[in-house]
Amino acid sequence: MTLRAPLRFRTGSRRAFLVGAGGLCVGLPLLESLHFPRRARAGGIGATFALFVRAGNGVQQAWGDEPERFWPRTAGAITSASLTTTDADRAVSELAAHAPHLNLLRGVNRPFGTPACGHSESLVQCLTGAQNTGGPSNEPNALGESADWRIARELHPGQDPMVLMAGPVSAYVGAGLSWSAARTRAAAARDPGAVYLDMMGISTTDPLARLVAERRLSTNDLLRDEFDALLRSPDLSSWDRRRLQTHREAIRETEVGVLTCDTLPAGWAGEVGALGDPTQNDVRPEVVRRFMDVMALAVACGYVRAGCLQVGEGNDQTQYEIGGTRYPRFHWISHRIYSDGADGDPIPNAVVLHHDVDRLQLQMFRHLLDRLAGYETPTGTVLEDGVAVWLNDLGNGPPHGGNNVPWLLAGSCQGRLRTGAFHDLDVPINRVLTTILQAVGCTEGGAPLERFGDPGLAQGPITELLV
Repeated sequence: MTLRAPLRFRTGSRRAFLVGAGGLCVGLPLLESLHFPRRARAGGIGATFALFVRAGNGVQQAWGDEPERFWPRTAGAITSASLTTTDADRAVSELAAHAPHLNLLRGVNRPFGTPACGHSESLVQCLTGAQNTGGPSNEPNALGESADWRIARELHPGQDPMVLMAGPVSAYVGAGLSWSAARTRAAAARDPGAVYLDMMGISTTDPLARLVAERRLSTNDLLRDEFDALLRSPDLSSWDRRRLQTHREAIRETEVGVLTCDTLPAGWAGEVGALGDPTQNDVRPEVVRRFMDVMALAVACGYVRAGCLQVGEGNDQTQYEIGGTRYPRFHWISHRIYSDGADGDPIPNAVVLHHDVDRLQLQMFRHLLDRLAGYETPTGTVLEDGVAVWLNDLGNGPPHGGNNVPWLLAGSCQGRLRTGAFHDLDVPINRVLTTILQAVGCTEGGAPLERFGDPGLAQGPITELLV
């Protein structure tokens, strides 16, 4: 292929990057003309990935005298029609449009108890399946690596997973979802604009960052000559041209949503964009969606193979606004009283309010699925190449229990996961993680990975999920 634009491939990968002005380096989407020979254009050509989104405080599912408002009525096959008719009153109906790509897992259990703090000690088990100890009760250390780092370490050497948090800088239970190694907590980025600029190779102190944030320049402008040269190539198929144009539009749409002057160093005046301070309560759902835009763009162009997003602090204190009404703190709602403890005045209709927040959480997750499904590949969409996961570190509200912790999976990892079903299981978290790790391609000793998490737990993947 003859191309005058600066083009390079990541070492050991089919992923290509355009290099533009100011050192900007942007990943290209999967293009059949660039990434693999014509005779190899069959299934399994993209890069598998896993993205994890964590919500807190449990969900409003059946417990004690509280009714079931989260799960479908019947285990087995699910369809868009079944979720919008029979189960329209259940929270998971928010994902009806993606039913063929879903695995809804009820009966996933937290493997270890939480004697000191149900929130912090549950949070660190989510992606590690490991015991935790040490540190104050609100900052325990996980005794194992988390799944996002396991994927990055094996499948994408040299590129750390994307670790994100939509929440305050300071909290009683802060970031604790991602662990690069035992006792090594991964710091979480809280500004989607800064994450986007880093992905594009632009420092927040670079004058280019200000020009982009103030809408006076787009990263596409810095790559116009390179993109145009690529589009002029006679080797580019019509599908590739359409895909490349979509990619340019996605870059612009993402940067308009995430970049504000708050991303930039102090002293740069002017209010640009709608986010303001991305750590504040009032913009939390929008920040979650903007982080999801960046995550989708990142996996679509091969920038990362794994990432996680923690929504809210460990005991999510966000006051969500739903239907024009500002709700009490979500943690209080989960307690059903105006308190973080055991004593307080009852919150009227708290069970329904919790269900409303569950629906909002899944609406936000649906945004990620919509974005992933919007990126076409030669064999489908990016959503089908990997797996996007929504999980909660607790099972329910008042008891903050560790049984029936919700895990919702979307995507088949290029056909390695069966999809379109609601499963009623009884398994520890580490077995779900093993299943995901095996599906994305992680191995041990040259064979598919069979063990993850604490070695004393039941091991092996969940075979009914694997093809």
